[in-house]
Amino acid sequence: MSDALGQAISLDDLPLREALIGKSPYGAPQLTVPVQLNTNENPHPPTQALIDDVAESVRIAAAQLHRYPDRDADDLRADLARYLTGQTGFAVDTANVWAANGSNEILQQLLQAFGGPDRTALGFVPSYSMHPIISSGTQTEWIPAQRRADFSLDVDYAVQAIEERKPDVVFVTSPNNPTGHSIDEADLRRILDAAPGIVVVDEAYAEFSSAASAIGLIESYPSKIVVSRTMSKAFAFAGGRLGYLVAAPAVIDAMLLVRLPYHLSVVTQAAARAALRHADD
Repeated sequence: MSDALGQAISLDDLPLREALIGKSPYGAPQLTVPVQLNTNENPHPPTQALIDDVAESVRIAAAQLHRYPDRDADDLRADLARYLTGQTGFAVDTANVWAANGSNEILQQLLQAFGGPDRTALGFVPSYSMHPIISSGTQTEWIPAQRRADFSLDVDYAVQAIEERKPDVVFVTSPNNPTGHSIDEADLRRILDAAPGIVVVDEAYAEFSSAASAIGLIESYPSKIVVSRTMSKAFAFAGGRLGYLVAAPAVIDAMLLVRLPYHLSVVTQAAARAALRHADD
């Protein structure tokens, strides 16, 4: 037993809100073993050039540690916009991008803005396990809709489920985690047409897919579609904790209503900008 203070009480003794009683925290095992595949981390360490660039960028940024960071991370968002324009072929502006501490914080902010008490989120399972967990944490009712036996998405069924349940938020993961299926544009358009609220297209693994990014649909569905992404996978930057979304500028305005002040540290912004400079490594 540890020597921690206050061991006389347990979680059961605390006044948790009812929705959290009996829940278990998310926790993928973190073990020192020869092969680690459970969280889809890149097994290869960063290049020496990237390590050196991150170290130098953080060293320079450290001179400003006595000041709060750029609250809106404008330079980082501009770098992300340039990367996305080149990677997807769609013109993305700084005003279309929002960044946070990993895509999980992005998803949480989206549900804080568009979900919450008396609202619902629908997703097609099996898919990313954090969607229902973050829904629960934001007091958003989670509605699971099933995929086919081969884990592909039955779009007729998906549209029917959306029309029947009328969720405030719909999650579409493309490529799907853990099955790898990508949704094509025609099917995604059908989902967007059926959805009464926000459709979050989770593109955490987009760089590993030949399918076109859903970013190309923002101009046609500005009040509906949000594309979430991460630097954890393709950039081998899981430890850097940088996620981002792409949407109409009005959606970024909504994020400003729910984000914590100065949520991205000086160090995070500097390291992420360095990683973006090595996107082709």
